[in-house]
Amino acid sequence: MADRSIQASHPIHLEPALIARVLSGMQVQEQQRGLQDLLAGSASPVPVFSPEEVQFLTPRIAKALTAAGTGEAVSFQVTSPRQGTGRLEHSVTETTAGSLYAYGLSLYVTLSQYRYAPGQLHTNDPAHRRLPDPSGLSNRTLLFTPSAAQRSDSFRPPTGGSSTDRFLAIDYQLLQQASLLAPAIERTTPPVEHVAAPTREQLAGARPSDAQLDSPAQREAEIHTLKDLVIKKDLELEVLRKELQSVRKQLDSQKRKPTLPSKPLQTAP
Repeated sequence: MADRSIQASHPIHLEPALIARVLSGMQVQEQQRGLQDLLAGSASPVPVFSPEEVQFLTPRIAKALTAAGTGEAVSFQVTSPRQGTGRLEHSVTETTAGSLYAYGLSLYVTLSQYRYAPGQLHTNDPAHRRLPDPSGLSNRTLLFTPSAAQRSDSFRPPTGGSSTDRFLAIDYQLLQQASLLAPAIERTTPPVEHVAAPTREQLAGARPSDAQLDSPAQREAEIHTLKDLVIKKDLELEVLRKELQSVRKQLDSQKRKPTLPSKPLQTAP
């Protein structure tokens, strides 16, 4: 598909595994509309392509990139029956289409249609029913996972597109690094040990801890023991105090005794 508004690094050879990773990482998310949606919370993102569609598109996109020119984007389109349980559901086909091109280390993707079925209504809810949308994207946003590989800077979209077109700029070098790191992180992450909760029978038969075995009688006995120790220490201190008093009295009595006068020295005649 020739497009003079783009500058592509074509022809280019990209590994099919990388292209499959790009297609698998594309997701769409419903935007909240009415009060019921706000109360229900935001919808979870869903993949743009099923695994079978990724397997179908990957080799064809890889081959087209090797043959595309500098001013050409590679268009893609996949048509599949609507997933449902009834026969009427399987008779309706849905179309998802878009284009992409590579420039530098980035892959620029445009999604122009998502699960569009001619004649289908957006919703069975009359409050949310709107005019038919040939893109299927008027109320959806386009996301990518892992988000680290998505470029945050804006780029000029190709000319001639629709206002409902959704765009992504993916750094495929970062995407390759993220794909290589993911298995290493899974190997280094320790497994989470799940501890089973005890059953009622286990709780009923569980042996209480030592702290739970302490009855009021046991605590009172411990208090009496402590009191006895305190009384014993007091008695020992009282005995020591009396012994000190006795020693002091003895010392005082010795000091009070009169000393005998010494005999005078007799000199020889």
